[in-house]
Amino acid sequence: MSHFIFVRHGQSKANANTEIADSHSPLTENGIEQARRTGKEVKDLGISLILCSPFLRAQQTAETIAGEIGLDITQIKIVDDLRERGLGVLEGRHRDHDGLWYFTDETSENVESREELLRRMKECLEVIEQYSKTNTVLVSGHSISGFYLQQAAKKRKLKDFDPPELMSNADFVNVEF
Repeated sequence: MSHFIFVRHGQSKANANTEIADSHSPLTENGIEQARRTGKEVKDLGISLILCSPFLRAQQTAETIAGEIGLDITQIKIVDDLRERGLGVLEGRHRDHDGLWYFTDETSENVESREELLRRMKECLEVIEQYSKTNTVLVSGHSISGFYLQQAAKKRKLKDFDPPELMSNADFVNVEF
């Protein structure tokens, strides 16, 4: 059985402003400190590679954790498909619903379908699996897509998903698959 460590990015400016983040929202000072604490907590887990979403907040989280665990930034690989769920016209706007609503909404314009997101996370899992053969992998990503990635690791279909859970900023979980 393989495994990886999934980390949600630290607090972004969009999180702090209760906005739906686009790809460019950076970490706040608090978010950087959260990532530092997480790095200290995972330091002894033998992480040798970080796979990361292309979004700025996930990259900053990955770089901060790498610094804390003594990993060279050349050991951070961007995986485009690890990006957050595409929320279309909602991105950049004030968050009007509770966080869990965004895990299941398909009524808003241009929102990435749940089926497409699950397909994308299954493809990410294949990439993670390849790297996990020779590395202890940490994945720096996002709340919604991270939840779908964890469901893909459990080989769940949409109708069999666990209830959605919000991860706090910079929280991490060990994922077996």
